[in-house]
Amino acid sequence: MAGYHTEEEQIQAIKDWWKDYGNTVLIGFGLALAILFGWKAWQSSAKDKSDTAATAYMQMQDAAQAMRQQPPVASAADGSKVETPQHATFLHMAEQIKKDYPDSGYAIMAALQLARDKVDNNDAAAAEVELRWALDHKPNPALTTIINMRLARVLAMKGDIDGGLKVLEGIQPEAQRAEYEEVKGDLYYAKGDMTKAREAYQASMNAGGGSASQAILKTKLDDLAVAE
Repeated sequence: MAGYHTEEEQIQAIKDWWKDYGNTVLIGFGLALAILFGWKAWQSSAKDKSDTAATAYMQMQDAAQAMRQQPPVASAADGSKVETPQHATFLHMAEQIKKDYPDSGYAIMAALQLARDKVDNNDAAAAEVELRWALDHKPNPALTTIINMRLARVLAMKGDIDGGLKVLEGIQPEAQRAEYEEVKGDLYYAKGDMTKAREAYQASMNAGGGSASQAILKTKLDDLAVAE
């Protein structure tokens, strides 16, 4: 230590410094350890929660796949649908994921799966609820675009074509331009505006896409010519 000439002086200086500042150092060290262990505990808890959510989502996916492999559901004597165990499991798991992990990406995807199921069962109102729930939980920009395009279709399914077009107006599709223009074309076609439908379908073709998409768009353009 600079300024101290003997070993005794150095030892005394250390003792005096520790007397003045030792408690502060110990408290600071203790806080640092508490923060470190608290952070590691939080990380471990977050990982455990994420792993559990992933497992639940896989179970939901398995149920959904099994459900879609089943033959068409027969009607009961009163005309209502007969619930299959696979469908009941799918619904339960999807709702459980939304309830237990609402801020996760798994919950958003579960809501989208539920929306698809509602559309398959011609329940556009329930599908809209699921899609809006997903949007409320702040998905990433690319997924937000996809959800809004599905919402536009669901609103058109409900008969609210103008509402669907309004949703599309608020979208910046970027890389999803081809799909966006096709959705817009479908809504204009449903509305009876063949000119705007053709413009949208042509814009979708110009934006590119797979050969299957191009073939579908060509069919839609041919159907427009026949309709006109």
